[in-house]
Amino acid sequence: MNNKLLKTETQDLHDRIEQVMNAHLLFSNQFTIAHYKNFILKSYCYITGIISKVSLEWPELSDILSQKQDSLLVDLKHMNIDYTQYSPVVVNASDKHYKLGLIYIVLGAMLGNKMILKKLQEYPSFDGFPFAYLSQHQDQLSIIWKNFQVLNNQLSPAQLQQVIQGARDGYLLFGE
Repeated sequence: MNNKLLKTETQDLHDRIEQVMNAHLLFSNQFTIAHYKNFILKSYCYITGIISKVSLEWPELSDILSQKQDSLLVDLKHMNIDYTQYSPVVVNASDKHYKLGLIYIVLGAMLGNKMILKKLQEYPSFDGFPFAYLSQHQDQLSIIWKNFQVLNNQLSPAQLQQVIQGARDGYLLFGE
């Protein structure tokens, strides 16, 4: 029940991020390397900004974020992007469950990454791209997502509201 409520309460912002990231261009074969660079940079700035904030309360999920961050660096280096000139998102949160909402953005994106990866591999302009970020954890995705759902479904209504608020704020931060 909590999982459905989390998705419903954040769907509007999820849809807005898809629009900002030009997801509609992906399936009309108009998605460019510039769009991909923007996506990878935003993902890097988001994960880099939240990773230190969530590591104490959610160490197992923080490990996943660290691995995602490492894979983003592979993609950024492949595209010769100086990521040091970009600022991570700024998070000033102390609530444990709010931080879980910030993590939800990354875990939820992993579900879509599989579809994005498959589509981009069809584009000739992306030949030779490592797609490290998109392919990271694909073989463990079902267990990662199931564990998150079990955790989320055990939360009290007040805790769930914090997760929802963290996710909503996370989407806004990602879209900046």
